[in-house]
Amino acid sequence: MLERNKANLILQSKSPYVEQFLTHEISTGRGQRYLDLLWRFYEKAGHYDKAATLLSKLADIDNEEISLSQRFAYLSHAIICAQAGSNPKTKAMIQELRDKVEVAHIQLAIKECMDIRTPKQQELVKLLDGPILSLQMLLEKFAAPYSLYKVQLAIFHCANLYSEEPIMTVWENILQNEFKYEGEVSERLLCTLHELYTIYGSTKYFPRNFILRRLLELGSGLTDRSRRGILPASFFVSLITKLELSYIDFIEVLSSEYRTGDPWWTQNEAGQRYIMEVGIAVVQAFLDSGAKFTPMEKARIAAICDSCVSMFSLDARAVSSQHLLQLDRHFSALHLRLTAMSS
Repeated sequence: MLERNKANLILQSKSPYVEQFLTHEISTGRGQRYLDLLWRFYEKAGHYDKAATLLSKLADIDNEEISLSQRFAYLSHAIICAQAGSNPKTKAMIQELRDKVEVAHIQLAIKECMDIRTPKQQELVKLLDGPILSLQMLLEKFAAPYSLYKVQLAIFHCANLYSEEPIMTVWENILQNEFKYEGEVSERLLCTLHELYTIYGSTKYFPRNFILRRLLELGSGLTDRSRRGILPASFFVSLITKLELSYIDFIEVLSSEYRTGDPWWTQNEAGQRYIMEVGIAVVQAFLDSGAKFTPMEKARIAAICDSCVSMFSLDARAVSSQHLLQLDRHFSALHLRLTAMSS
């Protein structure tokens, strides 16, 4: 019947022998088409538990002819059937199926990153477009050797593996990588950070304070003195919105970085000017958006901002620099507005 394209007749049949017929054909090695027909028959007949179990097996089957996208489809449909099923054992499969989907997503992301112009990478893509691989293999064979830093982060998160040093190293590489591109750094960087914040923002895999400190350092030109002021001060105003940061959190990181961070901030005029300009931009943004806060919130934020402004102002006056003295005039004006708001 299948050879004569009568699959729909099988699916619509009410005969009690359909399942027996299909399982017999499968047992005699008749191939993938009968397996696909069997799970569809189960689903059509309302046997959702059987359909989910078979779909899960199909996703895991060691057959290179089944593409990664097809396996992903099997898993997605297995979840739907498992949710509709009644057997507690099938319900218990749902999280395992979701975990497999997440691994398949990572494998697909790696596949899309590979450059298929070389024979070696063509072979690797072929390997990726087949059975779902283990996270360890994806990390060791693909993500690490090909410097796929976002994928490395996804693997750590998916495997629930957390160790501070490797996570910080991955993030350092992600940030450094963004600064390697020519052209407009800030827009691309904002997009990357927003993308990763959306995925990991509420987890320990998004080390917010580390990211902010490194952005200040990299953005100021600390690690590349020939490229000063790579990120404009306005970048950090946009970043606060993209990462849903509070002004208090950002100002506290800024103040801490200035006091205890690299000597670049206090012993080099370029670094000092940069971090002060960032402070001015962020405080000004808060003042401009004051209507969004309650009087109590405004007073609290204003007090913390004023503490930062006062610190910068004192240091600006202590240095015989025309540029810093100009900034001090900004600080004086901000201080007056912040004092009025916090009182």
